Amino acid sequence: MSILRTLTLLATLLAPGVALACSCMWAGPFTKVALGTDLVALADVQAYYRHGMDVTVLDVLKGTEDRPVIRVWGDTGALCRPYVTAFSRGTRWILALKREPGTSDYIISVCGDYWLEVRGDQAVGRITVAEHGKIKESAPLADMLAWIRSGGATPLAPLPLR
Repeated sequence: MSILRTLTLLATLLAPGVALACSCMWAGPFTKVALGTDLVALADVQAYYRHGMDVTVLDVLKGTEDRPVIRVWGDTGALCRPYVTAFSRGTRWILALKREPGTSDYIISVCGDYWLEVRGDQAVGRITVAEHGKIKESAPLADMLAWIRSGGATPLAPLPLR
């Protein structure tokens, strides 16, 4: 009977989807992970394309990008990325992105908090919270943008979101 169990376990582990599933450690809040990316941009979500989203770049905060609209790839169901539908069309975000190898597109990771939602004049998300969970903070948008532009040198004092 142990041979049957072993074969079942091997078949399960080698099945498509199981073998390709995302596995990563949470790397930290926005202030820990964002400055290590290729591009940090203030952007509006315009449209979805398959498992990607097209965003209008309003301001490049770190890195270089001249195009007004860029494509950001999310999860297909087996990658360590968020589903792009988590970013509703017409909403504004600060996105910390890595270049998709071999393309001019970008990817966003779920292995840390690589995004902050912009709500009016506030940036909202896990800005400095050291543990992964539901706790979110807010900071004045102007302070968050200054912090990114300064490479983390400008003081930032986020508050728990009420």
